[in-house]
Amino acid sequence: MSVMELSSQVTFLYFTDMKGAARFFDEVLQLEKAYDPGWACVWRTGPGAFVGAVDVDEGSIQVERRGGVLVSLTVRNIEAVREHILSAGLEPSPIKQVKELDLKSFFFTGPEGYEFEIQQFTSGDLSRLF
Repeated sequence: MSVMELSSQVTFLYFTDMKGAARFFDEVLQLEKAYDPGWACVWRTGPGAFVGAVDVDEGSIQVERRGGVLVSLTVRNIEAVREHILSAGLEPSPIKQVKELDLKSFFFTGPEGYEFEIQQFTSGDLSRLF
């Protein structure tokens, strides 16, 4: 048993253009805004799970480079989400099937070069887990 009694999880991404990041999470991904003190903003991605945007000039850490981060969002309607991402002017990859995981997914680049994956588990234990 872990010593941490976790209640939630937030992944923070740092942006130079907070207004552009907020438009992306609000309008493109259409996530529910959970908290907004102005210099950062947090959106709900699921029960107890969040993604946040932080103004690079106001955040808690120094950010010298971006990359090496993939934000994966699990959905139940991958085809409709891909069409929505495409209609927002982004360039999603084709949907690929990963048979050994019972997974369909596609990728696209969001604001300031952050990489996103939209995935859907199609059956099995992973669909119940995620």
